[in-house]
Amino acid sequence: MTLSILWKIFAGILLGGTVLTILGPMVGEIIATLPPLFPPKDRNPLTVLGLSFEDVAFPTADGLTLRGWWIPAGSPNAPAVIYAPGTGHDQRSGLALAGPLHQAGYHVLLFSYRGYGESDGDEFGFTYGQRESEDIDAAVRFLKEQKGVKAIGVIGFSAGAASAILSASRNPDVRAVVAAASFTSVSEVWNANMPAFIPLFFREWLIMLAEWRKGFQREAVEPIKVVSQIAPRPLLLIYGDADRRVTLAHARRLQRAAGPTAQFWVVRGATHRAIGDEALVLLAPDIVAFLNQALRHRPDRQMAGISLQPASFSTQPLLTSRRVNLPSY
Repeated sequence: MTLSILWKIFAGILLGGTVLTILGPMVGEIIATLPPLFPPKDRNPLTVLGLSFEDVAFPTADGLTLRGWWIPAGSPNAPAVIYAPGTGHDQRSGLALAGPLHQAGYHVLLFSYRGYGESDGDEFGFTYGQRESEDIDAAVRFLKEQKGVKAIGVIGFSAGAASAILSASRNPDVRAVVAAASFTSVSEVWNANMPAFIPLFFREWLIMLAEWRKGFQREAVEPIKVVSQIAPRPLLLIYGDADRRVTLAHARRLQRAAGPTAQFWVVRGATHRAIGDEALVLLAPDIVAFLNQALRHRPDRQMAGISLQPASFSTQPLLTSRRVNLPSY
């Protein structure tokens, strides 16, 4: 084998590895933010749950139509709760909380962001909270203007939690927020979740490419800079101590920025995915108690979830901190 052939083989391997290094994270980001397949209407999961619902549609400020499910409470004057899904999830991700919230007497709105579910928009255009928080704004307007709801709360997970914080910071009609596993900023979570071997300048290039391709600005997705504007309205921050995507170090920074009125719960053994898939459901009785106090001004009951065994509850100078255990992870 001649030297020139060996050189060509080496150059091909080097080029192939470089292309893979460049395209791998880019393709991974696109796949992670794509919406899941949405089932046909004749297989609506709310029918399986036995909940009465209404298909609803409402406009965004920039002219798109968002769609979702309205699950009415027994009383027309009840407060309403919006569920804000995480990255790569649509309105179905709020189904597990719909039952407990409905049983507690709340209206529930489950909707899909632009490009997700049956909502209008670009399915490749997820913006980590910039446009999604505007979609929450549209959902709040719909509840207030079309459904006559006066007290509105938002529960969000991951990017949905970040979106809920962004929306509530500029929207006084959001009276309470439950933010589970929210990141501090899209830049920080982006860098924290990139493989360690990718150099910083290349990570910067990738996020700039995502901004250009999706039409968003990272400066508009920094919950840590606006979370204090929610106070004195009630804010509950929930995190898992086994979360590798949004670590407790990031969580503590957001908690400090939120101020002394924010409640802070840590779920032992919960990964990022487990917070959204299991912890919120197990904590549903306690979340309902938080919402009752925030939206109905009911005296708070002793917060102890039926299936949870709280390890400790303590008050510290900057926060109310509570640790709970999940059965197993």
